[in-house]
Amino acid sequence: MSAPAPSLAWSHLAGREVSTSSEEWRHECEIAYLLAMPTAKRNTFLDGVPGSTDREERGIKGVRGEAAVAKLRAEIIRLHGLKNKT
Repeated sequence: MSAPAPSLAWSHLAGREVSTSSEEWRHECEIAYLLAMPTAKRNTFLDGVPGSTDREERGIKGVRGEAAVAKLRAEIIRLHGLKNKT
């Protein structure tokens, strides 16, 4: 019995179909999730609550670092632009 064919989905960021089990798709889903958040909630999620030691409240910056947050913000802007192209 052969393995089922991998599921594919269109990735705006990659500009092509990608496997839904790939790192590219995981990244696209993360960026789409962040883009869908209200701006204030997204900023808190990314930057965290200043002075907090709780992992959830530290935000992505407190876990992954400032450079990772800068890359995520750039990708959020990029995905927004790609989805709103006319």
